[in-house]
Amino acid sequence: MTSRLKLAAALAVSVALGAEWATAPVEAQTLKAEYKISTVVGPPFPWGLAAQRWADIVKEKSGGKIAMKVYPGSSLVGGDQTKEFTAMRQGVIDMAVGSTINWSPQVQELNLFSMPFLMPDYKAIDALTQGEVGKKLFEIIASKDVVPLAWGENGFRELSNSKGVIASPADMKGKKFRVVGSPIFIETS
Repeated sequence: MTSRLKLAAALAVSVALGAEWATAPVEAQTLKAEYKISTVVGPPFPWGLAAQRWADIVKEKSGGKIAMKVYPGSSLVGGDQTKEFTAMRQGVIDMAVGSTINWSPQVQELNLFSMPFLMPDYKAIDALTQGEVGKKLFEIIASKDVVPLAWGENGFRELSNSKGVIASPADMKGKKFRVVGSPIFIETS
């Protein structure tokens, strides 16, 4: 197990149990029967696999005392991916392996990652998430009563069509696109 996975597991346990966990044994804690992890994708996708691995590590590290169950496909929010962040704030969902696209209606600053052609490669994304911008975004998310643990990557948003190559914004002129339900995508399409 990598150090990064161990850290994520430790942070997950800390978030689930609150700050007191760091000083009190698990036996002294009042635990929920189950902590709910939401993903917007199904189990075989990388986010679904990561969420399950997270739950498995927490179970292992807590000696089986902490149960985390993965709920795929936005099932805890009736399939509406954009409600996941709000559901965490309301306590319906305990944790999520979530998307900046889906959370951006509630955290507008996350629209940064949806700006077309802004980041040319993974090195640019890493510079943002691992630098001051990433720290500031974590502060903004935390100010909305959700504790962010780590950044993950899901690849670039890609356009596909049967009419021709799209290499610049000009190549999109006159074409219609189906987009995710985030306001920035709707407004720019």
